[in-house]
Amino acid sequence: MINKTIEQQILKRIDKEKKGTIFINADFLDLAESNTLRKSLKRLVDEGMITRIMDGMYAKLEYSNILKKQIFPSPINVAHTLARKFNWSIYPSKNTALNITGLSTQISNAYEFLSDGPYRKYKYLNTQINFKKSANKKIKINPESLATLIIALDAYGKDKIKDREINIVDTYLNENNITENTLEQNKTIPEWMYTVIKNILKKDKQL
Repeated sequence: MINKTIEQQILKRIDKEKKGTIFINADFLDLAESNTLRKSLKRLVDEGMITRIMDGMYAKLEYSNILKKQIFPSPINVAHTLARKFNWSIYPSKNTALNITGLSTQISNAYEFLSDGPYRKYKYLNTQINFKKSANKKIKINPESLATLIIALDAYGKDKIKDREINIVDTYLNENNITENTLEQNKTIPEWMYTVIKNILKKDKQL
């Protein structure tokens, strides 16, 4: 009966977040001891109430009426959940940042992140998630979505930024709620990138 109550509490907590949100064991440690918690989560998986994404990672999957199937979390979300699970600071490599922002249209079956943790490789669905240990200090740009854009622009190059790229960056800024105020709070952005982003945000404000 106690375990059943724990399972109900787990489900209640999961249901407060949007479908597809990934949870780890540590998110429920206030509800039960580790061993009891693992058993409760396994039962919920066996009953089809939640889905095991990877070892120690769970979610209630979103269902797509268009695709007629459940949608698993993106490799990007899984990578960030792994970082949260192991308390790593991560940011995408240049190629992965290009992919995330849409500046690269190449479909990737591998995502690479630089990390202050150890070298690790994970297989998720048909995708490889790689963590590469980096001696570099954490990028001092927030939020993470803006840091990712800066990495992508750096990899893409100033001379290649044309109308197509401006439109892609514009879409990315809107999707990630990056505003002029967000930009102004980050003084370490290289000047040419700052100017590109600033001009796009100004144009959107005038529309």
